[in-house]
Amino acid sequence: MTTLRSLRPISARLSSFGRSAAVASALLVLGGAAVADDSKGPNLPLTVAVYDAPPYGLVEPDGSIDGVSVDLWRRAAAVMGRQYRFVPVSQMDAILEGLEHNSFDAAIGAITITPERVARVDFSYPAHRSGVAVAVRKDSGAMAAIRRYGAIVAELSPLVAFTVALLVAMGVAMWLVERPKQSAAHESAVASLRDGVYWAVVTMTTVGYGDKTPKTTSGRMIAIAWMLTSVALISILSTSIVSKMTADRVAGGYLLSDADLAGKRLAAVAHSSGAEYLDERHLEYAPFDDLAGALTALAAGRVDAVVNSVGTLQYLIAARFGRTIEAPEGVLAPAYMAFALPHGSAFKEPLDHALIEITASPEWRRIEQSYFGQ
Repeated sequence: MTTLRSLRPISARLSSFGRSAAVASALLVLGGAAVADDSKGPNLPLTVAVYDAPPYGLVEPDGSIDGVSVDLWRRAAAVMGRQYRFVPVSQMDAILEGLEHNSFDAAIGAITITPERVARVDFSYPAHRSGVAVAVRKDSGAMAAIRRYGAIVAELSPLVAFTVALLVAMGVAMWLVERPKQSAAHESAVASLRDGVYWAVVTMTTVGYGDKTPKTTSGRMIAIAWMLTSVALISILSTSIVSKMTADRVAGGYLLSDADLAGKRLAAVAHSSGAEYLDERHLEYAPFDDLAGALTALAAGRVDAVVNSVGTLQYLIAARFGRTIEAPEGVLAPAYMAFALPHGSAFKEPLDHALIEITASPEWRRIEQSYFGQ
């Protein structure tokens, strides 16, 4: 059995989309060649549509069909003792129409269970955990770093304002204490308010030029107190900035909400779960024929974000767009993927039993993770 044990470039596979659509169209025209009803005997092969969306289902360069959903179907079919033949399909709407017209006995791949699809077709026991996610461009370069730093400083503005206020207060205090003892013979004396603030800044940053120093006992006591206080303030401020920059880098800012999507140029694959998610929330988006086209537009800056199922986003970004697009870590809305069936399918019950048995095993969980390079 051929499986994807590592992430591999899939540009060669994507060239098969056109052939997939042609095969699916021809099959729809010849609808009825494989009807999923009670009259279909156990010896007749089932016609199974494979949604061509890696890593769940894909056509290899040699014409073979592979993917995590394909692997799961093969195991389930072995348990049920059913023969089958695969038909690659690159358009979700063609899959749903084929099931509605009984041209397909089942459809497998990255098929998310959604309310719109439940109204048209039936679903098996959930085969994969999924969800709708958002992919955005990587924010890199000097200007991006400056913007991130500015945003973090603005977020920490209360702490920054307190530090500046305390700095000025210490400078004023030093000037007031040292002013009565000013002497023309001491060029290093704190002789003005400007000198006091300058001394406070130099002391706080631990530069310590020594060109302005207190001469009185009270001034030196203030200096000791400010040295200890400024060390603590600088430590708190610097660690806060570093921790927030690290947290932003880890989170990536990609756990977006519906409010974050409003006003952005969005993209989604037509009739996909991402498109249905955006339709439900009345958010405008540019429809694409396939995910590769949507991500290409995102990488080129023609759109701001791509909404799709998280597994396919992560796989394709890692395979082809890792340098320009960040793979999402979270989801906008959790969901499940399953095998789609015509309403009233005769083998839904045995299929469910087989899927429950297979997916509950530790062996299958290891196999499933291997398709995602985990």
